[in-house]
Amino acid sequence: MKKIQTRAAIVALIVILAALALGGWASSGSGQATPSPSSQPSASTDASASPSESPSGVASPSTSGESYLLTVTVSGADNAIVRSTPVGIDCPSVCSARFPSGTVVTLVPMASESTGGFETRFNGFSGACTGTTCTVTLNQSATVAATFALVPEFATLTVVKSGTGAGGLFISSALPPDASTGINCGNTCSASFQIGTTVTLYPVVPADETTTFVGWSGGCTGTGLCVVTITGPVTVTATYTSP
Repeated sequence: MKKIQTRAAIVALIVILAALALGGWASSGSGQATPSPSSQPSASTDASASPSESPSGVASPSTSGESYLLTVTVSGADNAIVRSTPVGIDCPSVCSARFPSGTVVTLVPMASESTGGFETRFNGFSGACTGTTCTVTLNQSATVAATFALVPEFATLTVVKSGTGAGGLFISSALPPDASTGINCGNTCSASFQIGTTVTLYPVVPADETTTFVGWSGGCTGTGLCVVTITGPVTVTATYTSP
C-alpha cells in the first residue's frame, strides 16, 4: 500500500513539473529573452552642438533673442553716406541699429553728388573694421568709424581759334586781361579749373586792327566777353577774320 502511495506521489510530482515546464515554454516563445523596452536604442541629440551654428559650420543669427548694437560714425564730409546689408544702418540719418546675435553685417560707404567744387572721397574704416571694406559678425556690440575727405574737383576748359587773322585769347577773373592766368591761346589753349570757378574769356586783336573778332560759339555765344562757370569739361570756339 505504501508503495502505491509513493508511486502516486511521484506521478503527481512529475505532472506538476511537466505543467510548469510547458507554461514556461509558452511564455518565452522560442526560449529567447525578450529585450526590455529600456534596452532599445533611442535617438539622441549632441548636447555640444551650438544653436548658433548651421550644419555647414557657418555662423547664423541666434534664435535666443539676443541682439547687439552696431554704431557707425562718419567724419570728413557732410554729404557722406554709409549703409548696411542687411538693412538697418543708413548714416547720417540712422547711425546705429540692433541686429540679432551672430548677424554678419556689411557696411557700404558712398557719397552724394559733388558740391561746391569738391568731390567726396572715402578714406577707410577704423574701429571694428579696418581698410576700405567692412564686414563684421555681431557677437558683441561694436562701433565702426568711416572717414571721408573733401577733395577739389577739376575740369578742363579748352579754347579753339577758328577763321583767319592773328587774334589771341586771354583768361582772367579781372580786368584788364592777364596773360599769366591759365590760358593765353596761341600758346596754351586749355587749362584745368576747379568746379564752380567762373572764368572770363577776353578776345584780343592785333594793334593794327586788321583782324576782326567775329564771335563765340560752344560754351559762349555773342561778341562780348565770354563768362563761363566750370561745371565740367567745356570747349569754347573764338572765330576771327581778316581782310
